[in-house]
Amino acid sequence: MKKKILTYAALLIASAALFSACKKNDADQWLKDNVNVIGKVPVIAGFTVKPPQTTNVAAGGTVQLDLRYWSDDPIDKINLRSTVGTGTQQAVSTTAYQKAYSQVSKTDSLLLPYPVPAGLAVGTAIVMEVEVVNKNTLTKKTTLSLKVQ
Repeated sequence: MKKKILTYAALLIASAALFSACKKNDADQWLKDNVNVIGKVPVIAGFTVKPPQTTNVAAGGTVQLDLRYWSDDPIDKINLRSTVGTGTQQAVSTTAYQKAYSQVSKTDSLLLPYPVPAGLAVGTAIVMEVEVVNKNTLTKKTTLSLKVQ
């Protein structure tokens, strides 16, 4: 008798598990029906000043900015902008994507020259913003702060 009860209990648990596994998950189905996937966002692995230069820059000089990035989707362009002191953000350059895979960093690499405006006071902060734009219109931005010495 005890064996029959255990068998029936096991069958009951197995049946419940089977029916719950087959139940449609309404939340997941709603998402699948109502979300359009347009692609993946690019990744910025690093945005630094190319050594031996540092983030302390001279007014009137040029600094090389080193961008390391990649994307699973095709990349369209790279935008570079700057904000000098308390001024407004200005476009510096727009660079069309060119494949430049680095075996060392396992990313695409791009050197972006930035001509530091002449006549800036010592201690002026410059915020550099880089934006990687995919062809699917998804973007990724990051910033780097420079200081005039």
